[in-house]
Amino acid sequence: MKPIIGITCKREDNVINYTNAITNFDGEPYVLAAFDRNIQDHLERINEYINSIDGLLLTGGGDIDPARYSQERYETISGVSRSRDALEIQLCQKALEADKPIFGICRGIQIMSVTNVGYLYQDINDLYPQEVLLHKQLDEDAEHEIEISPYSRLSEIVNNQKTVVNSSHKQAVNRLGDGYVATAHSSDGIIEAMEIPSRRFVIGVQYHPERMLLKTELYNHASKLFASFINAATATSNIRQ
Repeated sequence: MKPIIGITCKREDNVINYTNAITNFDGEPYVLAAFDRNIQDHLERINEYINSIDGLLLTGGGDIDPARYSQERYETISGVSRSRDALEIQLCQKALEADKPIFGICRGIQIMSVTNVGYLYQDINDLYPQEVLLHKQLDEDAEHEIEISPYSRLSEIVNNQKTVVNSSHKQAVNRLGDGYVATAHSSDGIIEAMEIPSRRFVIGVQYHPERMLLKTELYNHASKLFASFINAATATSNIRQ
């Protein structure tokens, strides 16, 4: 059977690139939208969701409420959804406890860090201690090179230490969540990937591999990430069955 991948989002109509990626790599998408039911109903069913999925994909989107990491809200914070924050943090906690594969993309890497008592730069253009690369532009994704730590799980997956990725974010991980190690950086020092080395697959990336699949020159890196995630979830599926 295909592994079932829980895909988080704010609304079900904005995850087509994610669901296509999961389907194309032989997974079964299970969309968990924060607003598709009363949030308390969602939270009461967290264990049910975790028992039903073989992997968790935390997707991109709006900013996490800074109260979640004990900071005052900076003036550029936007797109906050407290119900989505609550859903994703509890799902991430439970998936870690159950040792389910977790793949975090953009906002997803930030949720993973905040879940484990990490915190963020609320606006890298204003609050990062040095000048940053262009990480976000209006009409299309920015692109820049990242350097991947040798011997990391990410390096093992993509078989590369330097590669170009896309970019569309104004926030980034500041303090890593407990248990995580940074495994990729851009030249300005922004954390571009992190993982828990002891787990089969717990990886967060600051870029958007679901959109990299749509560009020939970026496809190879992204395809290896999704294939590895689905393979890890397939192993979980075999255990669950």
